[in-house]
Amino acid sequence: MLPIQSSRILLPLAVVVSALTAQDRVPGTRWQRFVDPADAGFDAEALEAARKTWEGLPSSAFLIVADGAVVAAWGDVERRFMCHSVRKSFLSALYGIYWDRGEIELNQTMAELGIDDEPSPLLEVEKEARILDLLKARSAIYHPAAYAGRTDSAPRGSIRPGQAFGYNNWDFNTLAAILMQLTGDDLFESFDRHFGQPLQMQDWRVSDGYYHYERDKSKYPAYPFRMSARDAARFGLLFARNGAWGAERILSHHWVNRSTALYSIDNELMGYGFMWWVFRTPALEAQRGFAALGVGNQMIAVFPASDLVVVNRANTYAGERTPTRPLVALLEQVLAARSGGLAGDPELVDVDHTPRPEYRSEVEAARLEPLVGTWPYPPPSLGLAPSDLGRGEALSITMVRDDGHLVGTVDVFGTFAFHLQDDGSLVQEDAEERFHPVHDDGGALEGFAPLGMLMRAAQVARRKGEQERAIGLFERVLAIEPRVEAAREALAELRGK
Repeated sequence: MLPIQSSRILLPLAVVVSALTAQDRVPGTRWQRFVDPADAGFDAEALEAARKTWEGLPSSAFLIVADGAVVAAWGDVERRFMCHSVRKSFLSALYGIYWDRGEIELNQTMAELGIDDEPSPLLEVEKEARILDLLKARSAIYHPAAYAGRTDSAPRGSIRPGQAFGYNNWDFNTLAAILMQLTGDDLFESFDRHFGQPLQMQDWRVSDGYYHYERDKSKYPAYPFRMSARDAARFGLLFARNGAWGAERILSHHWVNRSTALYSIDNELMGYGFMWWVFRTPALEAQRGFAALGVGNQMIAVFPASDLVVVNRANTYAGERTPTRPLVALLEQVLAARSGGLAGDPELVDVDHTPRPEYRSEVEAARLEPLVGTWPYPPPSLGLAPSDLGRGEALSITMVRDDGHLVGTVDVFGTFAFHLQDDGSLVQEDAEERFHPVHDDGGALEGFAPLGMLMRAAQVARRKGEQERAIGLFERVLAIEPRVEAAREALAELRGK
């Protein structure tokens, strides 16, 4: 993340005081929206300028919530995007549930918990790390981990637990295993019970979480989530309210304050709490700002001093990334757009649902039944080995029939609805990737593959000298998408031989 220079932005006292009158307002089954943003203290022209700034960024959804209601919703706020490392703040909140009950002791060490790993075991000094050290990313356990993105490292055993900040997915993955070991609860079912249901999340389902294993690195899986912007905002609002949800207390204010406090400095922009990032720029620090962050700048930014939550979602299914510096500048622009206080009796309306995507057509059961089953992934006739896809083992996709569509599960990718299209392809919900049927030489269905996998299979066949297979696959790619120039050039070369 890049440092950013910023002037200090302080909201008028009237904003903070008036926000207190809305502390009991939370969304029910649907969000409410301010008819006039001025009723939430926002200047219309400044808010419109912020919208134009957002439109210039690679971002797919942006949501501003003030005083428990929506001020602005731009983009696809209902679509479930990958959360990436935002998952860690979800887990931190779950630790708070059990810590509040006195069911978890944060000073327990890995040795006391019986935590070890394979294929590489922990060193004795690493076993001295406590749950508390893992929560702060200060365990000094620099062990390979599944789902690794940023990985701070040092020679193992060179730093004692607690001595230094080191962002490593081993801490975060193992914390999930420890929580389940101590409580006996499944992580995603526990999240649903303690947050999904009480906060009345509209789009979240338990199947939107899954366990991602990479056993050649560690026996502890990652736990990716998918979530919409409007559900992520509910989670953020809970923390803006110090753990209260209307009249209900879900988390103690002690845990909220403790978990979002600054324990480590990462750079000029951010520090770290208990799996929450803490803003250090003057404008955001003045609002006691902190955020859940993930790859692509998935962001749930929380500003308790002004009862404000801002959510950004990037479509990483398609490789989209929102750059850090412009996003932080946009947060500051949003804060600066709020210069007034909350109206005494603001006019609110329910937020309407957006029309569902065209691909979500429902079809009769008879058309779905031939697609039900467990299919090799990739299909055998593509001639791809797991290593051709950068994987150590073969996968399969299991399709079951639901109401008008299919539900497919792949262990390393999770569970998605698949919608059958008129051309025989299946569109995967949320990711909106199209999977095409693949048949063997006898014409029997043997599985499904996205366009990128078909292209990869054609390139591998060409490299292996399997000219007939390569030609057939390149032709299939172009029949699906004629604009793939690399396929057209390869086919011309093969046919010219």
